[in-house]
Formats: sequence, structure tokens, C-alpha cells
Amino acid sequence: MTVQTTLVLGANTVIAQPNCSVAFSTASHLRFGQQLGLIWLPLDEHRKAACSPAYLHEPKDWATLNDASTWLLNLPKLFDTQGVSFLQLIAYAYHEPSLNLPATELDNVSLILNNGAIQYDFTANERHAKAAILLEIYRRNGQFKCRALGETTQGLASLEHRVQVSLDTRSPNAHALIQEAEQQRIHANNETRRPRQVQAGETWTGTAFAIDSYHLLTCHHVIESAAMIGIRQQGQPDREAQVVLSDVGSDSAIIRVNEPLPSYLPLAQQCYDNLGETITTLGFPLSGVSSQLQVTQGCISGLTGFSDDIRYMQFTAPIQPGSSGSPLLLPTGEVIGMVTSSLVHEHAQNMNYAVKFQLLSALLASAGIGLDSLADASSIKTTALTTPQLSKQSRGALWLVGCQG
Repeated sequence: MTVQTTLVLGANTVIAQPNCSVAFSTASHLRFGQQLGLIWLPLDEHRKAACSPAYLHEPKDWATLNDASTWLLNLPKLFDTQGVSFLQLIAYAYHEPSLNLPATELDNVSLILNNGAIQYDFTANERHAKAAILLEIYRRNGQFKCRALGETTQGLASLEHRVQVSLDTRSPNAHALIQEAEQQRIHANNETRRPRQVQAGETWTGTAFAIDSYHLLTCHHVIESAAMIGIRQQGQPDREAQVVLSDVGSDSAIIRVNEPLPSYLPLAQQCYDNLGETITTLGFPLSGVSSQLQVTQGCISGLTGFSDDIRYMQFTAPIQPGSSGSPLLLPTGEVIGMVTSSLVHEHAQNMNYAVKFQLLSALLASAGIGLDSLADASSIKTTALTTPQLSKQSRGALWLVGCQG
């Protein structure tokens, strides 16, 4: 193998083959996929996250692993379809509490592009480096180019804040444990797919939000097996609700009241890549402790659910029992999703899931509820609202759901 170009820190060169290979290795006793990870992070022109990153444990259609140590990149596919202006390669030490910190320091990484056409050998000059941006790929004058970088950090938290995305730095062991826990949960759900058995008089609560003057959305599991459903809001009379349509597959349900509701929320109307976007949830968690509306904030941390389930998105805003049925609000006030579940595991922090607005729209259409009537233009802002503004604008559409068996 003959190396044509050897990069030094800060140097750049043309990538002659845009469908390229990137082989990686380290002289350290640490190994990629065991103690070390790699992320391909796509950024837009403002250097914010443009779409979901590719990991060693989670390749993408534009970044696949040919073997244990070689990426295959389809640069035209990524840059032409995802609004990407820069693609950064980041090496990092897996975050695993059981690992000894000094043993997970990043020291050196060798990269070879297109079978030896380009080589870059990175060496960390700082002690205790946990992560480093190694390479940046961009396009100039119709050509793809790469630049050798060497920005090291004590971790990826500062990078997450800068590019507005939540990065997954857990070890493969953690992912295996999470997957096992989720498969057990799915199996348990399948085993108990029959209607939930409740005792007469048993009560439980959830959250619902109005989407027009008479209809509200909540989760299927909130109203499942309920003989009576009521909704409550401070300053409003209690109302009885009836189920219009409930779908176990998307864990979504439409309920209806007979008296007009004071306000409702607009569903998002277009599909955007909202990875990293700030979201706000409003709901009634732990209603036995407090019946007051609770507001939490986080971001969209994944565009699919567990095992790439496209019905759901992942978010980081804290939720508790009773949050099911809460809306995920964009800063404009639009509903981008509905809280449905959370994966509870010692290695899985803030792995919360929401039904995407597309499924909610489809459910409404199935019930014959016209989507045009839901677009209350006066409640959709063209500029981002602050969290207090968003809460004040939206709280009138949020209701505590009480169910009795």
C-alpha cells in the first residue's frame, strides 16, 4: 500500500473518491468497539447537528462498517439529501462507570482513507483526553476535501452544547444490557397484550391535550380498560370523556367531550429533521403527589425509537408516571410528538419516547377529524417562544385524565 498524501494537523486535501473508505486503528492497548468509540457527526452550515450521527454500534445508510475497522462513506448521499455542510469524525472513550478513568484516556488514532490515498496519524498532546475531533470532511467547488484536526476535550458535554445534539457515549456492554431490558419489556407487553385487568373502582391518571374544541389526544395505555374517563383542569368544571378511537400499535387514543374546550394545541404540519431541537413537555406526572401542571424541558435526542422504530422519537426531558399523553412542544408551540414511554435501566438515562406527530395526524384522519380545522394559525409563532411564554400559551389545552375501572 502506497500512501500518496500524509496529513499533518490543520492540513487539508482533496478526496478523489467521494464513495470512500476510512480505516482506523490505534497503537494503544485500548480497542475500538471495546473501550473506544467513533462518531460521524453531520453538521449544517451553522455547525449545528444536521441529522443523526453514525456510531460503531449504530451505522447509517451513508456510513456503514465494512469490517471491524473500516467505514464506507457515501458522501454525495449525505451531503445532497440531508443538508450537510460538514462531517466530523470524533474518537472518544466510552462512558462506563465501572471502567477505571486513567485506563480510558485517548492517546493516538491512525486513519487511512481510500486504501492509502490519504493518511493521518493523530496523537493526543494533552493528558486525560476523553474525546478528540480527528477529521472534518466538507465540499468546496464541487470537490470533497478533508482537513486533519486534533481538538481534544475532557468529554463530549461541551461539544453537545455547541452543536445542540445529545450524543450516546455508552459502552457496547451498556447497549447490550439496554437491549436485553427492552426486549424483556416488549416480550412482557406481548404476553399481556390482552386488556389490562383492573379491579372495580380502581383509579389511575394520565395526561391529555386538546387538539380541537371537542377532542383530546392521550395514550392508549392511559384509557385502556377504563369504565369511566374524566378530565380535569384547574378553574374548569370536570368533564366526562368518551373514547372515539384507540390504537394499541401507536399507543395513541382520541377522546371526546360534549362541552367545548377553552383552547387547543396545533399539530406540526411538516416533517423536519428536528434532531437536537429544544422541546418542552407539559403534563400531570405523579398526580398523587401534586395535581398541578408540571413543565420540563430537554431536546430531541433521536429520530427513531428503540431498534430504529420509525413510529417514535427519543427525547431527554424528564418524565414520570402520569406524563403519558403529554405533548412535546417545539419552541413555536407546535406539537411534534406525544409522550408514551420511558426505558428504565441503570445504563439508560433519559431514554424517553414519544409518538411522532405523523402517526397522531393519521389517527385523527382515521377518525374523520379534519386536519385543516386543527391548524390554528394564531397559536403558531414564527419565532421561538421562551419556556414561560410557551407554558402560558399552552397550559389551557392540558388536562389531567382520571380513569376508573
